[in-house]
Amino acid sequence: MNRQPITVVMAAAFLAVPAVVAAQAPEGWTVPRTADGRPDLQGVWASDSATPLERPEALGDRETLTDEEVAALAAHAFDYSAVGGDAVFGETPFRRALAALEAPADGAANAAPAPRRRSTGSYNQFWMSGRWFENRTSLIVDPPNGRRPPRTLEAEERVQRQRAVRSSPLPDNPTLADEIARIDPAIRCRGGGALLSGRGYNSTYQIFQTPDHVGIQIEMYHDTRLIPIGDAAPAVVGPPSAMGSSRARWEGDTLVVETTNLSRGVGGSTAGVHITERFSRVGPDVLQYEYTLDDPATWTRPWTARVFMRPAPGTGVIYEFACHEGNYAMEHALRNERFADAAANP
Repeated sequence: MNRQPITVVMAAAFLAVPAVVAAQAPEGWTVPRTADGRPDLQGVWASDSATPLERPEALGDRETLTDEEVAALAAHAFDYSAVGGDAVFGETPFRRALAALEAPADGAANAAPAPRRRSTGSYNQFWMSGRWFENRTSLIVDPPNGRRPPRTLEAEERVQRQRAVRSSPLPDNPTLADEIARIDPAIRCRGGGALLSGRGYNSTYQIFQTPDHVGIQIEMYHDTRLIPIGDAAPAVVGPPSAMGSSRARWEGDTLVVETTNLSRGVGGSTAGVHITERFSRVGPDVLQYEYTLDDPATWTRPWTARVFMRPAPGTGVIYEFACHEGNYAMEHALRNERFADAAANP
């Protein structure tokens, strides 16, 4: 495909959003180890990469960007956040910067617009962590094209049914339960899941180790996973849960965690998904985290994403995420719907 080159925008401000050169350990560095000789994965790790999960179509088959392109993306993202307004979540900083910097720059009429945002008075950038830019163009490393494999026919039909339910009108005189069922589960504080896939917002994870267990405290929703290693895994698992049933083993210096028995899907899967996670220290300040989702009911083949985490900035302490404490989101969401109803039926 023809792709216009990224316009390189250099500014000292991009240093506030540092580029990450992942998995390049300094010469002579060795993996730190616990008292029992295993790699020491412990610490408070932050996952703040702005790299998109799937490679943007505009980048074609490019697996990496140049350092100059990374600097340009980071500079644009910094300028975008500096103008104020609503917070920018997930991989949006990367995608917006890429779109702006790939816009034609051959005259004022075609030049990329200056960063600007309208504030809704909701979350602003104060609540967001500084984002990290790196040379990779996707977190997905398998398939090689950097994108999730095609969905199965069964999954496509399932998605269509779900869309039909979401878009169908509410019944006449809906009950409170009818309306709450339509609200995003995140607003309802239903809790998180097993994957460490959050980025940029409450995306901090604390790892603890003993010879026969690893504990992972997840900042978002304040969930905790307690994972047995090797023979410590129970022979009988409990009922399905959002965290599933996990057991771990060491493969060399990599901790491998297998998870099944989930009560709901992750990343678009069904509850029958098989999750494989791999944790490795690849540098003094870098934890490599990989996860593979294998769900034949959703995708035509398994797929794998690779995330690089760094020590959390600041105090390195995970504070309680009390989602329900003072949570006015449900009330406000329903109140907004009533305003929308009144506007539609004056």
